[in-house]
Amino acid sequence: MNRLILMLSGLVVLACALPACAAVDSNANVSTLVVQGEGKVNVVPDTAVIVLGVETRNAKAEVAAVQNAEMMNKTIQALLAAGIKEENIQTSHYSLTTQTEDQDEPLSSNTIRTRNVTPQFIATNQVTARMNATEDVGKVLDAAITAGSNSIQSISFELNHTQPSMDAALRMAVSDAQRKAEVLSSAAEVELGKIMDISGAYSYTSRSGGAMYSLAAEAPTPVQAGQLEVTASVSITYQISQ
Repeated sequence: MNRLILMLSGLVVLACALPACAAVDSNANVSTLVVQGEGKVNVVPDTAVIVLGVETRNAKAEVAAVQNAEMMNKTIQALLAAGIKEENIQTSHYSLTTQTEDQDEPLSSNTIRTRNVTPQFIATNQVTARMNATEDVGKVLDAAITAGSNSIQSISFELNHTQPSMDAALRMAVSDAQRKAEVLSSAAEVELGKIMDISGAYSYTSRSGGAMYSLAAEAPTPVQAGQLEVTASVSITYQISQ
């Protein structure tokens, strides 16, 4: 009896597997058309990221560090006074290094003596500040420089809320792929069928730039946010028939 049950179970499993095999074989004979589509959307950035800091030099390490701390504290206070929230200011780099240089001293027209110069200790402290008011970047830079910042590493612009723009670019990419499929199928005199596979991806590129510094208080540093390009791509596989 047990042997009969096992044999019947084997028949049931085999019977269930056959339709699946038949489906795979039928799909293998289907003619398909694969098209790619692209979509691009230009948007105004809503976030600015500034990396700035203070660099001090002195023959004594402790003096370089103390001077740096004083100038950096004033810089951070200036950033806070300019409207940047404390949680949006983060220390991104700190270092204390030594720089040793040899100086050539001419003794005569044919003789040069090289002597060691007292090593300099270099203290560097950088912070990354994020701000939503991109139109105030120039004013923030001027405030930081006036407070003591002497190193502006980079200014970049980003998009805080990316989803709406990415979705719009993705829709454009799908429309582009559909248009290509219609043109190709018409030219090849075939009929488009159902979509058998679709995949997509999107991204955006942040924009980085420098700044032109102005000494005049009434003329803030000019910084242009420009636009960011959001891109999307899709790949669609259609079933086609004659």
